[in-house]
Amino acid sequence: MVKITLDLLRKRSEHNNSILDTLEEIALHQYMIRKIELIGDVCRNLQILLLQNNKIRRIENLSTLKKLKYLNLAINRVTKLENLASLESLEKLDLTANYIHNYLDFAMLGHLSRLTELYVVGNPLTTYPYWREYLITVLPHLEKLDGHEITRTDRILANSIYNEHLAEITATSFRECDIPRWDEDSDNSDYEDRDANIKVKRAAEETASAEYKNKNILPEERRRPPRTVDPNTGSVRQYNELGFAFQFEEDASRREICCKIMVPIHMQTDLLEIDVDPFSILLVSKESKKQMQIAWPYEIFADSVVCRRITSTGALKIYVRVINPSALQEGIWVSSSKEPTSQTLVVIAPDKDTRKLEPIVHTQDVSDSDIEGSIPSDLPELEGA
Repeated sequence: MVKITLDLLRKRSEHNNSILDTLEEIALHQYMIRKIELIGDVCRNLQILLLQNNKIRRIENLSTLKKLKYLNLAINRVTKLENLASLESLEKLDLTANYIHNYLDFAMLGHLSRLTELYVVGNPLTTYPYWREYLITVLPHLEKLDGHEITRTDRILANSIYNEHLAEITATSFRECDIPRWDEDSDNSDYEDRDANIKVKRAAEETASAEYKNKNILPEERRRPPRTVDPNTGSVRQYNELGFAFQFEEDASRREICCKIMVPIHMQTDLLEIDVDPFSILLVSKESKKQMQIAWPYEIFADSVVCRRITSTGALKIYVRVINPSALQEGIWVSSSKEPTSQTLVVIAPDKDTRKLEPIVHTQDVSDSDIEGSIPSDLPELEGA
């Protein structure tokens, strides 16, 4: 049995320099934890809490997590929904493969206006009549139930069935005697040892793990709009909170352009998030949450991107192919400062001519039929570059 301690929390928060009072996300899955404790006292800024595949029986000691957006309790031993009504920021709740019978308790979540996604698949409550109609009705802000979109038609039908069978629903007798007996001394996972819903549990675990790795839910200040543009002009907005110098290198013979960002050599690559679209690059520091967005000089193929980190200098190189290669010329776009909104960029071509690049780059949409090709596979080795 593993107990939640300060040492465990600090160990699992190394991505935040083991600082707990500013911690926003933590993964404590597959630790065979039996009780939720301490988290609500020392991690009050938590937004993502992953507790799937443990041995937790009760939902407790979370009432102080007012900023919590995502709670994953899949593959546990929870038998009753309780103590969640105060989580006012909750957006997603995953209770997959637990032992909850009484679906009437979900009414306590009806006032949570941000709760839009709920998972209860694999719980005994789904064997009772009208459970789905009840949840859709008492949770008016819900948009997804067990991964399925709730349409306007679904909600109208659910309300109709709920009103028609309300007396039967409220009189439902729930079978508490079906709760299984567990071996308290076992260190093995319930779903590995003896649970009949092994397929459901395994799928739930894989889904939760993938969601965490892909970070589908991010803190608000780290969430990026689909495309950061000026709505009036359709221009990419450029900014550099990170303060990294950068330059563009053109290679007409390869029909590609490379963005070289001078990342400090001591900064670990896994502490950076990189997002590339046809018009811009977004670089985010996971530690400071500061961002850097740069517009490409030309429109590029975002589906064929190669990123490399230079071990000797720390520089990050992002290679892409240009949609209109005829615009390329051999040379380097040199930045005069670290601020893309205030700098002037010039390209040094072989003939020593120069041309300017405006700090705001206008964009236009590209259809799928216009995109073809990919980055050449024979890119040169960069170590020591």
